[in-house]
Amino acid sequence: MLFSPVLWIGGAVHPRLKESTGSLDPMMMVKLRKMSQDEFDEWRPRAVADYAADHVRAGSMPSDQAEELAEKQFRGLLPDGVATPEQHLLIPVLDGTPIGFLWLQIPSSVDAPEVFIYDISVDPSMRGRGLGRAVMVAGEDYARQRGAQSIRLHVFGENSVARGLYEDLGYDVTNVMMAKTLA
Repeated sequence: MLFSPVLWIGGAVHPRLKESTGSLDPMMMVKLRKMSQDEFDEWRPRAVADYAADHVRAGSMPSDQAEELAEKQFRGLLPDGVATPEQHLLIPVLDGTPIGFLWLQIPSSVDAPEVFIYDISVDPSMRGRGLGRAVMVAGEDYARQRGAQSIRLHVFGENSVARGLYEDLGYDVTNVMMAKTLA
C-alpha cells in the first residue's frame, strides 16, 4: 500500500503519478493477472489472519472474535475460491515477478458497477518503492475497462500510510466509525 511510482501505461506516464524519488525505472509496468488456484490456496489463510489482526490492532474486537469474523466473511465472499463470480483475485506483476495481490469485487448485474476493493497488498520486501500506488492505478484501470464508474474501499483508521495514499489518489472519506474504551 505504498507510494509514489512512475507507471508506464499505454505509452505515457499515468497523469496521477509523481516522479519517483527512489530507484524506480520510470518505464516500469505493473500488470495484473488472475490469481491461480495454488496462489489462492497460499494467499487465503494469510489474508484471513491479516484481516483478523487488523481488527485486533484497530481495537474493534478481541482476537478470538476477529478470527471467527474474518473466516466467516471470507467463506461468504469467496465460496468458490478463484472461481467465485464477481470476485477478481489478481496478482500484480512487475518485470515478471509477482509483487502482491489485489482483490476487487465487480458486480456484473449493473451497467456501471461500483467496484469494491476488498484487499490490496505489496510484498513487504517491495514496499516503499511506489508499487502500492502503481497497483491501485492498475486496479482502477482494470475496473474502468469493465465498465466501472466508481470504486470504494475500507481502510482501518490506524493505517495512516494507506489513508494518505488513497486520499492522494482522489478517494474521499465517506464515513468514519469511532470508538472509545471506557474504564
